[in-house]
Amino acid sequence: MSDETNLCAAICRKRANYESLLRIGMDAGDFGEAARCIVSAAGEQYRRDESLLAIDSTVLRSQVSRRFGQGSMSDSCMEFVATFPTDVSAINVLEEYRLLRLARVATTLATLLATGQHGDETATLIEKYKRLSTGEEGETEKSRLTAEDFEDDEGFRIPLFPASLNTFIGGGVLRGHNITVYGRPDSGKSLFALNTAAGFVKSGYKVLYVANEEPQRDITCRLLSRLSNTEIERLRTRENLLRALDAAGTDYQNWHLFHRAGVTMRDIATQAARVRPDIIIVDQLKNVLTVVDNRALQLDTLARQVRELGIEYDCVTMSITQAGESAQGKLVLSMSDVEWSNTGIPGAADLMIGIGVDDEYLACDKRMISVPKNKVNGRHGSLPVWINPKVTAFLSKGKVRK
Repeated sequence: MSDETNLCAAICRKRANYESLLRIGMDAGDFGEAARCIVSAAGEQYRRDESLLAIDSTVLRSQVSRRFGQGSMSDSCMEFVATFPTDVSAINVLEEYRLLRLARVATTLATLLATGQHGDETATLIEKYKRLSTGEEGETEKSRLTAEDFEDDEGFRIPLFPASLNTFIGGGVLRGHNITVYGRPDSGKSLFALNTAAGFVKSGYKVLYVANEEPQRDITCRLLSRLSNTEIERLRTRENLLRALDAAGTDYQNWHLFHRAGVTMRDIATQAARVRPDIIIVDQLKNVLTVVDNRALQLDTLARQVRELGIEYDCVTMSITQAGESAQGKLVLSMSDVEWSNTGIPGAADLMIGIGVDDEYLACDKRMISVPKNKVNGRHGSLPVWINPKVTAFLSKGKVRK
């Protein structure tokens, strides 16, 4: 039985195998024509449905037939599928593929060296051969932490904004922490997210901001208003917008906006792999597509997947979601005020930030931040803050509006 057969069988039997192969740099050029077709079709299914755990053979057959029509190539692909074993060791999949890649790189490298070619391509292949020989492209995990892993974490904390909130939670969050921000419509959730994003990029952190509601230009102008301290209304002209971009300077280079209607968690993961951000902000969680039918299960699943992204890419994650009707006109919010989720979203969060507002607070551009869950330093409670929508700001101190 060939390596290709084992690998393709593993890919079709279990999504985790496919994702593991992607992490070590799966290359379509490593496969023959039939295997390449199956890998491509399987990848399409997994990307289309992030909850899919294994390949649907009926859909696979349809994909192959649509790609090649009725004929020998289609029949060849399906005959190839018929040779798949009933079970494949997931543990051995990575090793099989590493050896397959190693053999192909070695053959290509030997051919180049035999012809006396010692250019950039040869140097690249030599480095790839070294990595594959030692298995460095595979995943590595620590079996235990050492003294070096327990250094003072103060220097590794990423500060939140506004400053009063950061002080409240003890000076910032660590990579891998998952934050949930929630509130009623128009309470200032996106304002909070953009103010925080501006603070992150000013501090030198790379932010991947996933947006799926407001137009791309509006989001960018709101961020620039905060970075340049320019009122949003003034950014309607090209001249002022260019000035704001110039004022934002290198801070703006840390901003990566991923704006797409119908975004999926797979899309976000792809962008995270490209950008390698320090912080991922998803605004808003409810608009990320998933095939789960039940609304509560949808949000719970998405909240867990965002948390997993933070762990995989060693970054802080922040999800913006809605508060239910119980939070209407309420200043201090509790965990149970999260819309459609009493356990899933709170369970996935290390830090929960509720944004409360009543008529009195609304009239003076004021909000109440609640912290009902806090694994960062264990402190719970609430604190007042002020907003200035004209420059997309959440502030520790404010002035009464005249």
